[in-house]
Amino acid sequence: MTSITEKVPLPGDVVVADRGLYKHYGIYIGEGRVIHFSAGAGIELDANRAKIIETSLPSFLEGSALYVEESDEPGAFPPDRVVERARSMVGRLHGEYNIAFNNCEHFTHWCKYGTKESSQVNTVLKAVVGVAAIALGLAAGGKFLGGKGSRGFI
Repeated sequence: MTSITEKVPLPGDVVVADRGLYKHYGIYIGEGRVIHFSAGAGIELDANRAKIIETSLPSFLEGSALYVEESDEPGAFPPDRVVERARSMVGRLHGEYNIAFNNCEHFTHWCKYGTKESSQVNTVLKAVVGVAAIALGLAAGGKFLGGKGSRGFI
């Protein structure tokens, strides 16, 4: 299980800036520095300019509160390896930025676990699937609940 808490980050921690509608993720590397997948302050969602950058913690936060991701997910690299993986990507693309399939959270998960995942995207996808299932159920409901075209199942 993963949770986000307010605490002082340590090198190798996944740090999170809550932007309201979304969360921005990075790897804390120590000495007040963060490596993250972004186009830069104020334009972090610009897919055409996004790359792995190193910034100060205040620049990463852009006035947002600082949170640290805590997870009991197995398979995490040791903190020094997480920092090494993040540093190896600075100035490079981590694949083309894509808000659903390759974003800042995918990057931090890759640094920490070696796989690209995003809990934010997974949550949205689950919600979309749930709404679609309800819509299909309601559309089919007329057929099964005695509506027009019903076969009289109920």
